[in-house]
Amino acid sequence: MKNSDTQTPTILIVEDVDWIRAGMKREVEGQGFRVVEARDDQEALAVAQRKPVALILTEEELPTFNALMDRRRENSSLGDPPVAIVNPAAEEGARYGDAYLLPNYATICSFLESRGH
Repeated sequence: MKNSDTQTPTILIVEDVDWIRAGMKREVEGQGFRVVEARDDQEALAVAQRKPVALILTEEELPTFNALMDRRRENSSLGDPPVAIVNPAAEEGARYGDAYLLPNYATICSFLESRGH
């Protein structure tokens, strides 16, 4: 995703474990995206209300995963960013509830492009 800074999508990473979140951030930034971070659903809502995001990246074992999905649906101020989980065992097009499963970080760009970002 080698665009000018004004066109580079921002990814919101929601992860409660600091070292996992740091690794996710490193991977996403390595793909050329800007990153904002949150530890849980409440922080995610606050961050996304301040900064529009193209994608929410999280993991299914996040203690507040269901609350995050509910907040996303209930808060029109967030827009409608898709939620994705990186899972190396994922098949293309697989879902985890309303979240999309991506097989690796390198597929974020093509996923966003397919959604018009």
